[in-house]
This record gives sequence, C-alpha cells and structure tokens, in this order.
Amino acid sequence: MSTDRFAIKVVGHALVLGGSGGIGSEIVRALAAHGAPAVSFTYGRNRAGAEKLAGELRAAGTATFIAPLDQSSQADVEKLLGDAAAAIGQEVAVVVNTIGISPNVPIEEQALDGRDGWRNVFEVNVFGCFVSTRAIAERMKARGVRGTILLITSTNGINSQAQISCHYDASKAAQGHMMKIFAEHYAPAGIRINGLAPGWIETSLNDTLPDDERAKETAKIWTGRFAAPSEIASFAAFLCSSGASYAYGQNFMVDGGYR
Repeated sequence: MSTDRFAIKVVGHALVLGGSGGIGSEIVRALAAHGAPAVSFTYGRNRAGAEKLAGELRAAGTATFIAPLDQSSQADVEKLLGDAAAAIGQEVAVVVNTIGISPNVPIEEQALDGRDGWRNVFEVNVFGCFVSTRAIAERMKARGVRGTILLITSTNGINSQAQISCHYDASKAAQGHMMKIFAEHYAPAGIRINGLAPGWIETSLNDTLPDDERAKETAKIWTGRFAAPSEIASFAAFLCSSGASYAYGQNFMVDGGYR
C-alpha cells in the first residue's frame, strides 16, 4: 500500500523571517529536520548567532542563505527573495514570518510614539508583515510557485485581556485578521496562507513580563508551564508540510490549554 499521500514533509526551499531569534531559530531547525533541502533565514542585530546557525545547517547537509531584512521595505523583501533564490538555485516555496515585538508597559504609561509605543508595535507586527506577506505572495504567484506562508500570530490577539500588552494584543488581532484576507485572495493561485497563534513561550520576548503577571498567566495554562520554543517549531513545520495541504486561512492556537 502506498503511503505517499500520508507523508509529512516540508518540500522545497524554505525561508524564515527572523530566523535567528528564539522561536525563529527553532523553526529553522524544525523545517530542516522535516525534510526541507534548503532553509534560508533573516536576522536582525544578531549576525554572529545567524552565522552559527547557518554553519549548523550546512554541517547537517542543509543548504542555506542568510541576510538582514527590513520587512517594511518592499524593495528589501523583493531583493531578499531574489538573492535567496539565486544563492540556493530554487525559488522560495515555504515562508514562516516570526518577526515581532512585544513590549510590556502599564496601560497608563503607554504612548503612541517611542520604541515601545503603539505606532512602532503596529509598524513591526502589522505594517511590516503586510508589506512582506504581499511581496512574497506576489512573487510566488508570478512564478507559478504553489507555496505556503505561515505567520506567527499570537493567542494574545484572540483571548488576551492583559492591560500591559494592550498594543501588542491589538496588533496581533489585526495580523490574524489580515492573514485570513490574504489567504482567501491568494488561494486561487495555490498559495496556502495560515497563522500559528502560540500561547506563552519561554523566549526573550517575555523578558519584560513582571513576575506577578507570569504567575497569574501560568495558573491559567492547563500544562502549568510556558512552552519550549521547539514545541511551537514542530507545529509550525507541520503546517508548512504536505500533511497540512488542506489547511487554508486558519489561525491555529497552540497554547498548552489556556482558559
């Protein structure tokens, strides 16, 4: 009996935006472990970490290309896609976008401007994501690539009522809704677009979470703990694989049970 139709494998050249971060680096590893022959990724300030991860991939036989990225610049995104395709010799067919910021600021102190302000949170989590997702989908469509795009959203955009992350939660709600619109628009081109909404994860994004807030949130999680980045990465790899071929426009919650 043939088992091909039950295969769970990441097919083609994969690209992770923000691939040198805590969850991003684990997604890079998971995509490679699930069969991607090439995994390219972008980095922010941590070039040394990116170079180390790239070396790890190459040592395991996975081709890779790395570059910095301003995802809010369409020209920058288009250049990245072209450079990655040229370096690997294959168009990007799988994309995971992990880029995001999550400042925790008491609502009484939240401002519109500044690094932790509403404008910057939306610039990164919504506006930049819009620009990069559209540029990626348009290139796939123009070149006949029936690819998949996965946005790392958040359960904060679905069920959070935390005042300290009001701007982040609102941005993730916007990102999740935007994903569904993109998914419907590009489905006729055979491009699968979904979201993965993790619950609480042990990453540097949560370094500013106050201890009392952490304790309160942990008490709501059925597993009684935050997730390891690898647990989210494994699910991300599945959503990018042949096993999830019928999933379109969904925002999958992976939260360890949270009520």
